[in-house]
Amino acid sequence: MSAACRIPPDTGAVRAMIASVDCNTRDFAHQGYAALTGGEAFQSGLTLVLTIYVALVGYRLLFASEGARLTDAPRMALKVGAVLALVTSWNLFETLAFDIVAKAPAEIAQAITPGAKDPVGRLQVAYDQLVTDSSALAAQGQESGQDAVQQTAPTVTPSMTPPRIDSAKAEAAQRDQAASRALASAGGAVLTVDAGAVAVAMVALGVLGAIGPLFIVLLLFDQTRGFFEGWVRAVVAAGLASMSAWTLILLMTTVLEPWLVTLAQQRELKALEPEPAMTAAAIVFAFTAAQLAMIAGSGVIAFGFRLISPLRWLPAGEGVPRAVDATPSAAAAAIAAAPRASLLADQLRRFDSVIEGRTREAVAASVRLIRPEVSVQPQFAGAPGYRRAGPSRDHLGRRNTRR
Repeated sequence: MSAACRIPPDTGAVRAMIASVDCNTRDFAHQGYAALTGGEAFQSGLTLVLTIYVALVGYRLLFASEGARLTDAPRMALKVGAVLALVTSWNLFETLAFDIVAKAPAEIAQAITPGAKDPVGRLQVAYDQLVTDSSALAAQGQESGQDAVQQTAPTVTPSMTPPRIDSAKAEAAQRDQAASRALASAGGAVLTVDAGAVAVAMVALGVLGAIGPLFIVLLLFDQTRGFFEGWVRAVVAAGLASMSAWTLILLMTTVLEPWLVTLAQQRELKALEPEPAMTAAAIVFAFTAAQLAMIAGSGVIAFGFRLISPLRWLPAGEGVPRAVDATPSAAAAAIAAAPRASLLADQLRRFDSVIEGRTREAVAASVRLIRPEVSVQPQFAGAPGYRRAGPSRDHLGRRNTRR
């Protein structure tokens, strides 16, 4: 344990566990991040990766490989800047990884639960009350069991009289013992499952933060982007698990509070009833099962994260969006793979053809105005059905007839 993370022994089991795990995991993540990013091997690898990335970007922009355009340059520069900022600044990484993912879930849980503040303190009080009531019920059941056995003292004969047992007090003692065991199990569930879910999320976040720079660098290349997405999914899953754990803790303490108050009042009067104790234990067990279900649900939700969607949405028909597959066809792929010089030459040829066709159309229109009997074809050379402009057959026939 770090010297700065020492917890006073009288803090309480729940408070001590959560505070100790939070402080030590944050310290571990900071030291791991500093040792990884400050190492010579990581710095050399980062320089090599950035050099390769810049060379590939230049090649793609120069030869239009994979459909790269000059307009993609700002996005690429932003990606490089984000990677460098996250792997060289612990303050920025701590704000994004810990202050948002670790602290925000508890604040969100308090915001959506009206009147519920200090979730750690409420959970500590619930745990203490359950343990205290369990001990009191155990002592009460033991007393009831002793009162149930009545033994007569020998008066005339030295032989002992068989004991007489009060069945009602014996049944009451058994109920008290069963309620005591149920409350003890509920207290253990509060400590190991409810508070443990928060601690597990913190530990996972600390480990992911320590190795985070390795996955952040993998964001640069499309072939390794999946590793970065997986790391982000794990971080998001830890944050969602923490948020669901705090929310259920506040809801559980709110539901459990009236029953704990009733048990405390009965304990002061030394007349604990097993029914409220069993109800309180059942509430804790129900929320414990919900905690486990929400942890699994957090993983399922985080698995749906995608950095880039494989589909693009285009308007179709009457304004209803339709999904269009982003995979290019063979012709489009061939055009995208062609060198930029070839594409430019092809566009220039098309432009010249269009200009030539328009010029021929203008000449033909002028000829019709001067000599309407002359038929001029406006098609350009190389097009289907092309004929050189000249007099029509009808005009030549009329000339021969006159002769």
